[in-house]
Amino acid sequence: MKYHYILFIVLLSMLFSTSTYADNTTDSVKLITDEAEYDVELEDNPTTKAFLDLLPLEVDIDDLNSNEKFVSLNTTLTSKPEKVNQINSGDLMLYGDDCIVVFYESFNTSYEYTRIGHVKNFKKPENDKVKVKFVKK
Repeated sequence: MKYHYILFIVLLSMLFSTSTYADNTTDSVKLITDEAEYDVELEDNPTTKAFLDLLPLEVDIDDLNSNEKFVSLNTTLTSKPEKVNQINSGDLMLYGDDCIVVFYESFNTSYEYTRIGHVKNFKKPENDKVKVKFVKK
């Protein structure tokens, strides 16, 4: 009986550790342009999960305000905007519920966004309009 109890505890702990691991893992994403490929660190939130459901996604992004690239989607995503105060180069955010924004400059802001992730080492693309692919790795 003692061995059955120990086996039960071991199996139960494996079940919970596997479940926790699965819940905390996040897909890896790349942002690809004609000029470069970038790794994207993702937030763990419902907006990011909805964004991942769209992938692979190929869009044309336009320049705005000489500090960001944006695209308005044909669909809406779950959003929970918050005042972020500081934008950092590489931030990947949702503005409203249908506008994906990638920033290439850092600055202070009073606008509200929902965080999706951060594009590592993102550089300003040379052209105002750029074709971008978001793909799962």
